[in-house]
Amino acid sequence: MILNTPAFTQHSQPAFTQHSQAATNINLTTLISHNTLHSTPHSSIHPMSYVPPHLRKSVAATTTTTTVTATILNTTTTTITTANHNLNSKSVHNAATRRSSSNNHIQPSRALAVPNAVFPRWKPSERVLRLKPEQIEEVRLRLNVDVTVTPDSPPAPAPIESFTDMCLDSSIMKDIAIHEYTTPTSIQAQAMPVALSGRDLLGCAETGSGKTAAFTIPMIQHCIAQPSVRRGDGPLALVLAPTRELAQQIEKEVKAFSQSLESFRTAIVVGGTNIADQRSELRTGVEIVVATPGRFIDHLQQGNTSLTRISYVVLDEADRMLDMGFEPQIREVMHNLPEKHQTLLFSATMPVEIEALAQEYLTNPVQVKVGKVSSPTENVSQNLEKITENEKIDQLLSLLVEEAVLAEKLGHQFPLTIVFVERKTRCDEVAEALVAQGLNAVALHGGRTQNEREGALRDFRHGPTNILVATDVASRGLDVTGVAHVVNLDLPKTMEDYVHRIGRTGRAGSTGRATSFYTDRDMVSFLFLLLYP
Repeated sequence: MILNTPAFTQHSQPAFTQHSQAATNINLTTLISHNTLHSTPHSSIHPMSYVPPHLRKSVAATTTTTTVTATILNTTTTTITTANHNLNSKSVHNAATRRSSSNNHIQPSRALAVPNAVFPRWKPSERVLRLKPEQIEEVRLRLNVDVTVTPDSPPAPAPIESFTDMCLDSSIMKDIAIHEYTTPTSIQAQAMPVALSGRDLLGCAETGSGKTAAFTIPMIQHCIAQPSVRRGDGPLALVLAPTRELAQQIEKEVKAFSQSLESFRTAIVVGGTNIADQRSELRTGVEIVVATPGRFIDHLQQGNTSLTRISYVVLDEADRMLDMGFEPQIREVMHNLPEKHQTLLFSATMPVEIEALAQEYLTNPVQVKVGKVSSPTENVSQNLEKITENEKIDQLLSLLVEEAVLAEKLGHQFPLTIVFVERKTRCDEVAEALVAQGLNAVALHGGRTQNEREGALRDFRHGPTNILVATDVASRGLDVTGVAHVVNLDLPKTMEDYVHRIGRTGRAGSTGRATSFYTDRDMVSFLFLLLYP
């Protein structure tokens, strides 16, 4: 079995507003030990001292002196002297802008001595170490992997085509065997050695390539080497993802490869679920947190968790996090991490915004690309049909009813199908029309409650539903085995969204097909999709 664990998100467009900048003088006294592996020196704030937005907004327009006593990020005393009116910060007002923090209060937490992070020297098997440069290039060519390092940086570690040669902890190897995974995918074969070696990584691969395990397994290996987490301590590693669904999928993967470890705890911190339960779990102390940026910031503000022990951080589907307006939350976290940390950034696409993000937050990263980034997978046959807007639903019904009749005639099950639409109301309308024709369909979009969304996915994965009608909330990393057909009832606006939509089929070496309807109104987008390099 090939290890294959991608993820999914939703899409919205941000509107950016640049705040004015003011001269700032900050004196922060902490009891935090600072270590240096990879530095992120991008803020006027001390790297280990998190100052919540609501404290920043309360600063007067004239020169004032404010003393704030609280334990923020496991510090004991913070003194802030501010000139003029605003901290030098960037803010975004959009769908992802956090709710007003006027009612937020920083709650003191017990200060703990912070142990030094451990970055053990990793070595692969002797067989891998004996590979010659020409043999390494031959393996990369076979895996269709392109590796780039910054000038004056050491060569990237060699790709490794077996988990045994990666010299992983015995408990991780046990869990890999339990799940019957034998051969790393291309992104795993090259990205995992880079991550295990302690270097920063920018990983790009087509959907369905197994990016999640490529950072999850090295992350667990890293956490095993750290001093134990105590109550009120941790986390040791942080994964930021744009949506609840993606975060849940990542957490599931973390638990799969750490189930043989005793007292290894993982917390998922996302919106739409009980924050009190999350608070209790975080304060108990956990090794790994998988979170959406906004909710994680909420817990930092409340003193429920801290950044002081984080030495391994992952930004997953970072391009989508930027699209959704999470840049300020990402900056809040990245600017206040300990100086000694390792950063991994994974995405299925490589727009210029991602390259800029990597340049800002990654230190001499190894860039790993598998296949042609931002292009449809070769395993999916694509069919485009030009029709009028009024004909779309009738044409869809005709297509899927015909498939149902054929499947029944041949004694086969109806092939798992995902139908993508543009709007929430359209999603419900199409699902109801399909059900009225006797087809088993369910709607999935951001307007549904968390329980309804989880129920829709459960019914689609395990039956009885075999048609999922979805907005782009499901277009990223929806990991459902056996999706055979993707239908774009409404054509997406960008190539990246098109790639992610049709990437729900043809995964892990299997084949699939995609049908896209387009109208005269869609002609510009249609031509863009055809001509995109």
